[in-house]
Amino acid sequence: MTKRSVLAAVRFFLLLPFLAATQVSAALITYTTQSLGGASYRHQYTITHQIGEDPIHLIDIEFDPSLYLESSLTIVSDPVLTADWDQLLIGSQAGLPALLDLFALVAPLSDGATLSGFAIEFEWLGAGLPGSQAFQIVNPDTFDTVSAGRTAGAVQVPEPAPLLLAVTGLALARIFRSRTST
Repeated sequence: MTKRSVLAAVRFFLLLPFLAATQVSAALITYTTQSLGGASYRHQYTITHQIGEDPIHLIDIEFDPSLYLESSLTIVSDPVLTADWDQLLIGSQAGLPALLDLFALVAPLSDGATLSGFAIEFEWLGAGLPGSQAFQIVNPDTFDTVSAGRTAGAVQVPEPAPLLLAVTGLALARIFRSRTST
C-alpha cells in the first residue's frame, strides 16, 4: 500500500461521519419569502425531484404553531396547479405541527422535474424572519415517510417603502451632483 492510497483511505474515513449525517431526500424544496407588511409573509415553493429517487406523490410541509399563526395560513398557489395537485391545510394537533399537504392528482413528480407556484400566506409569530421548514415525502398508500428534509434557499424579498426609496434617490442625486460640480 502506497503512501498516497493510505492518505486517500484516511480522508475517506474522516469524511464518512459527514456523509452519514447528510440527509438525502427525494426532493429539493426551495422557497422565497416575501414580506406583505407587518408580520405578514408569503412563502412561495419550488419542488425539484431528485433523479434516481421514487416519484413524489405526497408532500407535507410543516408549520410550527408557535411560529406561524395557524388561523392565518392561507393557500395562495398558482391556480394552474389545482388541476394536477390537491392542496390542503391540515390543522395542528397535540405535539404535531400544521401541514401544507400537497397530493398529486394526476401524475407524480419524477425524472428530475421541477414544479413551482405553490404558495402560502401567513402571520409570523417568531423572532426575526421566517426560515427553513421541515418537510416529508410520504407514501400515499401506507402514509409512511419515504424521505424528509428541510426547505432551503430562503430569499427575503422585502416590499420597499416608497418614502425610503424617494429619500434614497434624492440623497444619491445630491451626492452625484455635488461630485460632478467640483
